[in-house]
Amino acid sequence: MSEIAIFSTSFDQPTYGPVASKLHERGYETWVYKADKVLSGEDELTVRVNDEGFGLVYNGVSRVLSDTGCAWFRHPEVYGLNYPDKAKQMSIEQETSNLQESFWRQVPDEAWLNHPRQMQKAQAKLSQLVLAQELGFHVPATVVSSSWEEIDNLSSSKEFEDIIVKMPRGVLHDSDGVRVLYATRLNKERRVSLQENNPFPAFYQEYMTKAREWRLTVVGDDAFGAAIYTTEDAKDDWRRHQFGSGVRFEKDELPDKEIDRCIKYLRHFNLLYGAFDFVEDHEGVLTFLECNTNGQYRWLEDLLGLPISDAIVSQLVTKHESNK
Repeated sequence: MSEIAIFSTSFDQPTYGPVASKLHERGYETWVYKADKVLSGEDELTVRVNDEGFGLVYNGVSRVLSDTGCAWFRHPEVYGLNYPDKAKQMSIEQETSNLQESFWRQVPDEAWLNHPRQMQKAQAKLSQLVLAQELGFHVPATVVSSSWEEIDNLSSSKEFEDIIVKMPRGVLHDSDGVRVLYATRLNKERRVSLQENNPFPAFYQEYMTKAREWRLTVVGDDAFGAAIYTTEDAKDDWRRHQFGSGVRFEKDELPDKEIDRCIKYLRHFNLLYGAFDFVEDHEGVLTFLECNTNGQYRWLEDLLGLPISDAIVSQLVTKHESNK
C-alpha cells in the first residue's frame, strides 16, 4: 500500500478520520502527524539534520518528507494548550508553529492538496476582497482606519446606521482562555461609546440585509452549496449561533457563474480546497465575504449529505498517483 501524509491534531480526527478510512478502502494508507500530541509528549518526535540530510522519526517510524507523494495540511497549529499565563501560551504556540514550518518545507510543493504557504497567502482578508472584486464578485464596502469618522462614513448613505466589525484573524487570548471573535454588529450608540479607543486594527463593513447566506465548499472542480437561513437575532454571524434554533441549513446550488469564479479564485493561489461565504440580499444580489482555505465542512456533510470527504479523497488519490 502507498501512504498519504496528514498533518493535523487529534482534535480534528472527526474531519480527517472519514477521509483516512475511505483512502484505506481504496488501497491507500495514511500516517497522521498530531501536533497536539507531540507538544504534550504523548507522541514521540525526533528530527535530525546532518550530512545525510533531514531525518524525521515519528513514533518510532522514519519518515522521508521529501519523498511524500501527497499531503493534507489540516489545522496542525491548533495545540489545545490552556495555560494560566496566556502570554506564555502564545509564545509556546508561536515557537512550535515556527519550528513545524521547517517540516512543511521538506514536503515537495506539488504534493500538497493545499500548500501551507499558499494558504497563508490566501487568508489575507483585504487581499481576498481585492481578488474577489477582480473576478467579478460584488464585495462589501470595507474600511480599515484609525479614524472613527472614516468608519462612521460607511453608514452615512445607507439605509441602516449599523456597521459590522471583524478582526483580521478573529482569535483573542485573555485570562479566560482563547476566544473566537465573530463578526459583530455595531449600532451608532455602541460606536460612540467606543470612540475613546483607537479602532485599529479591525475591518469595518457596511451592514447588509440578508435574505439568506451561503457556504460553498469547493474541492477541485466540485462545489457543494448550502443555503443558510437565520432569524433576526442571528444575522450578525451565523457561526456564533449555528447550534441553536436561529440557524437553518439547506442543500442548494449557486449559479454556475458564481461557482466558476470560486474555482478561479482557488486556482489563483494554486489551491484545491476552499470554503466560501456569501450574503444574498432580498433582490438576489450575492456578496462575497471571505474564503477559508482550511474551513470546516463535516457538519454540512452529516447534516445535508454533501459528499465532501469523497471529493477530498479523489483529489488526494489523483495527486498521489501523479506524483509517484
